Amino acid sequence: MKAWRLLMLPWMAWSKTARSVAAACLVAVAGGAVLVAPFTYSPGPAWIDQAAHGVAVVNALFWACVMSQSLLLAREAWRLRLPVLGREVNASLMLYAVLGIGLPSVLLTWLGGNGAAITTEIALGAGLGMAYAILPPFLSVLVILTPSMHDHLGHRLPMPAASPTGFLTWAVPCTIALWLLIGWRWYHGVRHGYAMQGNRKPLLLILRSRTWSGDNDAETRLIRQRSRWLQPAVDLHGCGPGHPLRSLRVALGGWGVPQTPASRMRQSVILLAGMLLASLLFSLSTGSGGQYTNALSLIGGANMLMLYIGMLGSLLAIGHAQRLQRRWNRCNAELPLLALLPGLGDAAQARRALLRASLLPMLGLQAVFLLATIALAGYLHLDARGDALLLLSQLAGMGLLVAFSLAVLGNVAIGPWWTTAALICGYLLINASSAAALPLFDGHALAARSGVMTGLALLWATFLTPLVLLGLRSWHRLQRRPHPFLPTT
Repeated sequence: MKAWRLLMLPWMAWSKTARSVAAACLVAVAGGAVLVAPFTYSPGPAWIDQAAHGVAVVNALFWACVMSQSLLLAREAWRLRLPVLGREVNASLMLYAVLGIGLPSVLLTWLGGNGAAITTEIALGAGLGMAYAILPPFLSVLVILTPSMHDHLGHRLPMPAASPTGFLTWAVPCTIALWLLIGWRWYHGVRHGYAMQGNRKPLLLILRSRTWSGDNDAETRLIRQRSRWLQPAVDLHGCGPGHPLRSLRVALGGWGVPQTPASRMRQSVILLAGMLLASLLFSLSTGSGGQYTNALSLIGGANMLMLYIGMLGSLLAIGHAQRLQRRWNRCNAELPLLALLPGLGDAAQARRALLRASLLPMLGLQAVFLLATIALAGYLHLDARGDALLLLSQLAGMGLLVAFSLAVLGNVAIGPWWTTAALICGYLLINASSAAALPLFDGHALAARSGVMTGLALLWATFLTPLVLLGLRSWHRLQRRPHPFLPTT
């Protein structure tokens, strides 16, 4: 076995573009660490403890994002009866364990740290990252919350910085048990990954089947796997030749489909309950739990509610664009058959009906978020900079929805990785602007600091310029299409 091949093996499960992006991120992180380390280094146990914690965090991210991909290769090696590839995958995991866990542990121990505590902490971080990828989704959520133990259980469980010996007492058994659990899940994922159903699958395999282009049948299978009471009930009242818009909303499906009042109420309760649970878990994980005096304090206050609204608005835009992309990329006769709906009229009328059916429901929901943003901004008495950033964040979410929906409907050829990168950058920028506008840091908003608004303005200009150009180009392409229900393939 060649060492170079073993080093490259986990990356072979990625596409060429994904490998380039991941390698660029890895080089950026490594380069940043090399540049920052000389300026932050100060001999002593405090720096060694911080360095060990940082290495553990990096290992968690690396094993969750990169090393977990080896499961895909091991599964294919088992299915295709390629024992040599299976042995190479195992050897690659061992090599990366030596380089990512053993080598930093030896280096930090040589600098004067407690070798056993450092090795255990780094191995625990790598195990948490791998566990997040190969455990079922409902257990992966618990893995995300595990780092909050330092905030909530630090007075009960000894931590490496305060008591290395006490830390080893509980951390060594937990680390061994975690890696045994990973080995058991790895064994079943390799040999029975294709036969696993629903939420028993490793999170990695579930996410692998839900890429941007998406499996054409994944959405249908997901709906069928729900319990009957969780499935939306479509309201067919008012459909027919006299109401082409409502008929088109039913045919398109998705979040804009008309539902019965009971179904709409049930879906709203499920959504609100999920949001409340997520906000409570986030509040606990950040150590902000305590006495709850009102409904706002239950989710972290008005500031956190504003931040949640900004996140949700951008997520709705991304999810809707992905749903349209999957539907318009299907290789079947669904789209041409939609042109036969009675009452649509000619191509121009069908185009207007399609735009209204696909955009108005989601824009209406985002308009509610915009009104809530305005109301909360007034309640918080933010300055003009904060108000501008929050409004811009909500309007940018609406712009994402319109631009990428028009790109799908107008059959504008953009690469899936470019689309994914643009959506991720937009989501991060929206959330960063919302966080900068709110007094989340020591009671003061980052937007009030010098240079922050200038940097955000440059980022927004860099993001909005191609977004506007994409929207205009997509609009012109949609107007020139002979009929809006032509498939894109």
